[in-house]
Amino acid sequence: MNIAEVRPRLYLIGLEQKIEKFGLFIGSWVYDGKEKFLVDVGPRASVDQLVEGLQSLKIGKLDFIFLTHIHIDHAGGTGVLLERFPEARVVCHESGIPHLAHPEKLWEGSKKVLGDLALKYGEIAPVPEQRMVAPDAFKREGFQVIRTPGHAAHHLSFLFQDYLFAGEAGGVYVGLKNRDYLRPATPPKFILEEAVGSIDRLLEVGPREICYAHYGIHPDAVGMLRRYRNQLHLWRDVIAQQMGPSGPVSLDDLVSRCIPVLVERDELFKPYKDLTGGDKERETYFVRNGIQGISEYVASQSR
Repeated sequence: MNIAEVRPRLYLIGLEQKIEKFGLFIGSWVYDGKEKFLVDVGPRASVDQLVEGLQSLKIGKLDFIFLTHIHIDHAGGTGVLLERFPEARVVCHESGIPHLAHPEKLWEGSKKVLGDLALKYGEIAPVPEQRMVAPDAFKREGFQVIRTPGHAAHHLSFLFQDYLFAGEAGGVYVGLKNRDYLRPATPPKFILEEAVGSIDRLLEVGPREICYAHYGIHPDAVGMLRRYRNQLHLWRDVIAQQMGPSGPVSLDDLVSRCIPVLVERDELFKPYKDLTGGDKERETYFVRNGIQGISEYVASQSR
């Protein structure tokens, strides 16, 4: 079991998936204070791991479960976890509430987009509608909910004290020895203006530390958010240049053109070339997805 107390009372529980060459990528943030809360449940397949982690921390009660968004790898196991924590309330975007209460379309969409990966994550469990709270109805001292579309239209970020739980609004992060790896989380349908506007809203609240859904914490939230904003513009420019006036023959062609240029020009993405094994394979899969999202945005701007 992978549990780290990254700050006093703040824990990151790593949720290892039974996916070959996937690596440790999904985690739940847990705060064990006066009010006990969890940020992002993860998929159904790893709920038992999460419960075991909470039990090892002697957390028998959760006041709130915050969902940054309802994608299967963040929220798929919420309904199952609630069976173990009957007092918990789920805070999520109001547009996500009906999809979680009746997840059939969400599950079908997940299978269509992710294929076998969705099946390995496990079928999305329904969440009782009466257990969910829309952001405008959530009022607690010390907490702030920020609407951060960009990665997804229904994406929220949560500020608690100095900690910003940013989901994927600040990209995907890996803290490597003596350097940071960060890449865009820009699946279709991606809108650059929405993503940049979300980053600006996060900067306005002045967070001190940023907690990434994938994966870890960084002590300079403002600095990392500014770097991510610059990264999005750089990737947009590189992808547009590689598309050219007539566009690439295929997405695979575009990806093969873009990755070497991005590794060369983007200091935050440069560590990609040194990743190995499951980390490299996983990141290549999601980089392709991100390039697709940005390329479709670029194409829409030229119409």
